[in-house]
Amino acid sequence: MNGDKLLLDTNAFIYFFEGRSSITELVIQTPVICFSPVSEIELLSASHLTSDEIAQIKAFLSLCQRVELTSEVIEQTISLRRQYRFKTPDAIIAASSLNLNIPLVSADTDFDKVEGLFVISDILS
Repeated sequence: MNGDKLLLDTNAFIYFFEGRSSITELVIQTPVICFSPVSEIELLSASHLTSDEIAQIKAFLSLCQRVELTSEVIEQTISLRRQYRFKTPDAIIAASSLNLNIPLVSADTDFDKVEGLFVISDILS
């Protein structure tokens, strides 16, 4: 398990942007924050966002590392969808974390059932 990187689920990003102290502290202490293209799409497509908020999200994401949809991530996504019946976005996020062997920060308890996936959720409750 890589201790220098974390992958944030969309809900973790939302809590971070809301300024919740526990997730903010974790993000500040972690050298590399990763994200799935799914989270980028979900974050930036919210219809209530102002142009300033969109710019702020894009600026922060530019400091992070996007996990691309490689053939390995796609194969892992397919496996997770079949095994756990996840929706495609959740399967992509979990597969991205598994592929990099890094913890996933998420408030979604469905991820807890994935074998081999280390989920950090307690700081988001």
